[in-house]
Amino acid sequence: MSRKARSRNSLRRRRPFIKPRECVLIVCEGAKTEPQYFKALRGELRLHTVEVAIEGEECGSSPISVVDYAISLKKERAIAARRSPTLVGYDAVWCVIDVEAPKQHISLVAAIDKARAHKVKVALSNPMFEYWYLLHFEKTSALMQYNYQVIRKLKKHYPQYKKNDPSFFEVVYPRISTAIKNSKEVLKEKHCGDDLRDCNPSTHIHLIVEHLQGISKRPVCGVTLTKML
Repeated sequence: MSRKARSRNSLRRRRPFIKPRECVLIVCEGAKTEPQYFKALRGELRLHTVEVAIEGEECGSSPISVVDYAISLKKERAIAARRSPTLVGYDAVWCVIDVEAPKQHISLVAAIDKARAHKVKVALSNPMFEYWYLLHFEKTSALMQYNYQVIRKLKKHYPQYKKNDPSFFEVVYPRISTAIKNSKEVLKEKHCGDDLRDCNPSTHIHLIVEHLQGISKRPVCGVTLTKML
């Protein structure tokens, strides 16, 4: 066989290489509100292998339990990936945690420190996740000493808001660019850093949203849904 023929056969045998999308694990403190949001966002962005793990009430929803669960899933996935020719480890692991108000959870500091030590990202919301929802309607940096103050402000814009309402995503998603912009501006104006424990109100949820938006624009791991029972 001539060299040219062998070269043509070699080219025909080659398969195009497509770099897979990132595999991202998101472990949520809340049993419904946060998971529902990220599941809906996953669907909107057409990401089918980003894993949303739900830390339910049955297992405890303290910050340290969320981080511990995320670390255990990260380790399990790394072991499984080493044994499989097709499975890959998580490129990023996020924990979605509320600071809570008026009093921070006793395990919050330990949870943040442990997450950093294990290279797990923490997206804090101070005081609660619903502040991210509020930013879709207005930019506010007014102190919110109690969780109910966030809900009350949110209901001024959307009176029928109820926690765990899966249809609420359809209300806020068209405003997502506004929420990202507002969130960033609040952080800048309040000089908030990576740790939002003493920066009320504030949130880092936009970091996850932008991360997922970036993945959706790349040529396929996306967000699988796992429920911890």
